[in-house]
Amino acid sequence: DARALRDAFARVDAATTTPARARFDARLRAGAAQVASYEDELATTCATSAMPTETLRREGERTVMRLSATTAREREREATDGTTATTATTGADEGDGDGVSLEDATLLALLRWFKEDFFEWVDKPKCEKCGNAETRLKRTDQGEALRAEEREGEASRAEVYECSTCRAETRFPRYNSAIKLLDTRRGRCGEWANAFTLCCRAMGYRARWVLDWTDHVWTEVYSERQKRWLHCDPCENVCDKPLLYEQGWGKQLSYVIAFSVEGVVDVTKRYTKDMKPLYRRRGEVYEPWLKSRCDALTRELRMQIPANEVKELEAQDAMESLELDKPAVDIGESLPGRQTGSYSWRAARGELGNQ
Repeated sequence: DARALRDAFARVDAATTTPARARFDARLRAGAAQVASYEDELATTCATSAMPTETLRREGERTVMRLSATTAREREREATDGTTATTATTGADEGDGDGVSLEDATLLALLRWFKEDFFEWVDKPKCEKCGNAETRLKRTDQGEALRAEEREGEASRAEVYECSTCRAETRFPRYNSAIKLLDTRRGRCGEWANAFTLCCRAMGYRARWVLDWTDHVWTEVYSERQKRWLHCDPCENVCDKPLLYEQGWGKQLSYVIAFSVEGVVDVTKRYTKDMKPLYRRRGEVYEPWLKSRCDALTRELRMQIPANEVKELEAQDAMESLELDKPAVDIGESLPGRQTGSYSWRAARGELGNQ
């Protein structure tokens, strides 16, 4: 019950050291700094140059037209046989309201393009010398062992792989600079979400970089038509399926925190059908401390935003809070296990789901 949960949190808080809170706070501040980099003019210019913006918008327009035609046929059938149309209506931005907007349809096109045409998944790199795909991790370089280009690209580390045939070494720097990633166009989920969130911002979307404490990263994009945040995973080319990780991949979630230039929000409730088991796994910090810390960072980030816009954001905060307090919606769809990465890599992470 509620009292038992409060008592449990109190015990956790008593046992949680100041260093633990400091580490948690450092991750929160690092997330806020990450999204601030997407507002850099050079970053958005590079992203805009990398994207086929007009092609994506035309693809979005075709999607709107196709769904509009489908809806028209459904309504025609409804008028003739008295059945109820089940297809969602669709229109452009100034349409009649209850369908996929041009912006939402273009977002779907951006997801598809990013996954299919732009970015490459890397489990382990091929040998740069002979092209052999069979390489093994030999060591991980950090700090002074990083090369100048790797440091310039804000690499946290460089994985060094040895070829099984020629024994040559191939480096795989884990770049954090989204600008650098627009050039390399490869990586794992961290690199994918980093570059994709920048692309969303460059396209004019309000976007969040979302960090899952159990080692995944994705994006949320605000839909002006639907007045809510949409889950977007560029690695999987998936939109608005927030239960994918828990119900599909079988992840044991704990903390899921969303970062944007507008604030820091604990959005864990969006990604689970039941928070109670998660509370038992959320022992790093006391829950009220996390709430107050996110609120404080949000206020700090909004200090540079005009007061009238802050009021609008606060109204949206209230709406999102109500949404998160409701049980996550299970749409009845069979959600798959993780699709990106080799089978052995996904199996080692326990993300195969029911495959």
